Amino acid sequence: MSGLKQKEKNCSINWGADYREYRIIAALVMAYTTNYSVALKDLSDLSEKFLVIQVTGEAIRLLGLDQERQPLLLEVVQFEQQEEDSATSLKDWIADKKDWIREWGKAHFIYQSRHASLIPAALYGNDNAKEWLDCQFGDLFKGTMLTDIHPDGAHYTVYRMPASVYAALAELHPNATHTHQLTTWMQALHKEQPTEEPVLHLLIDHQLILIALYNQGWKFFQQMDYQTPDDVSYLVLSVLQQEGLPPETTRVEWSGWMDTSSALYLDLYKYLGNLVAVALPDTIRLNDRQLQGMRAHFFTPLIQAGLCVS
Repeated sequence: MSGLKQKEKNCSINWGADYREYRIIAALVMAYTTNYSVALKDLSDLSEKFLVIQVTGEAIRLLGLDQERQPLLLEVVQFEQQEEDSATSLKDWIADKKDWIREWGKAHFIYQSRHASLIPAALYGNDNAKEWLDCQFGDLFKGTMLTDIHPDGAHYTVYRMPASVYAALAELHPNATHTHQLTTWMQALHKEQPTEEPVLHLLIDHQLILIALYNQGWKFFQQMDYQTPDDVSYLVLSVLQQEGLPPETTRVEWSGWMDTSSALYLDLYKYLGNLVAVALPDTIRLNDRQLQGMRAHFFTPLIQAGLCVS
């Protein structure tokens, strides 16, 4: 279920007066590790199937779907380098996997760029989109800017990718779409049947949180980096307080890469009396036994995204 990609580099040196040749084999660890991979169904013919590729600063997550949008494959690839050097890890992974990726009928790239902004359509314009990012994150004029429009036509997600990363991925598959995780998450939330009761939604990843509040209409969306559990708890409690909602009873639904034994979960649990994990969509036929020890809520955002892209 796991495997470490390795490369070997051979070099020869002359040693001593008789010039005997000593061969040194240096095993160089590749820049990524496939630490989880489960094939749920037959993968022999991929030409009519869909591959969802989530690209973060630290990892790549893969979801294979059949024509009925049922999961075929779940895979997690971890980068061995720091986020600022992850382009090297990504290029190594692309070099190894490009032929296999092109076997799939469609590819959907979902980016987790931290340089992202949700902009109301009334304020968005092609001329000022970069300025929105610049105001929030500083000088970001050295990469590639991408824009998603939301199905309601009322919002745009504007985000930046390193130019080399986007160029490598854009050429990887001839039939591909590209979108930001914030966009697909909002699409998934909008698909849900609205309730009379307020609900606060959390999508949690490594040092990243997406938060949305529904209270007789959508009131709040935000993506935020966090360093400690206190950062997340403070944000959640502040949003609830702003809407006058009691943390003891307001429903808070979460999904993503948070374990119920983690410090983050335990900190949220101290303050929130109705904290529940999001179930997989009703249309998905997948059980915990098939996941071989992984938790379903880890993959819920990725599966939700796979049902939104076309």
